[in-house]
Amino acid sequence: HEGLWRTLEEFSNEERVLFMRFVSGRSRLPANTADISQRFQIMKVDRPYDSLPTSQTCFFQLRLPPYSSQLVMAERLRYAINNCRSIDMDNYMLSRNVDNAEGSDTDY
Repeated sequence: HEGLWRTLEEFSNEERVLFMRFVSGRSRLPANTADISQRFQIMKVDRPYDSLPTSQTCFFQLRLPPYSSQLVMAERLRYAINNCRSIDMDNYMLSRNVDNAEGSDTDY
């Protein structure tokens, strides 16, 4: 996992925000660490070398296939965090709070 930590240290702040959104569905951690309901998990998965990483946001989990180098891992991770934005819990909760404030009974 040290290659991952080295990669994250090299990321810009914007890339770190995208990484958080990719693995948790949120753009930042809660201000109070007691509000973090799950520990961050890094899972090694049996997939072809140099595949794209995946995540399970409900489990705060990053799933990493084997990589031929840290450079390749950083490249694949950058691609994933910049192009896989289908889950965004920050905006989901904001829109849900607005809907609830307006008395909407729609459930998502």
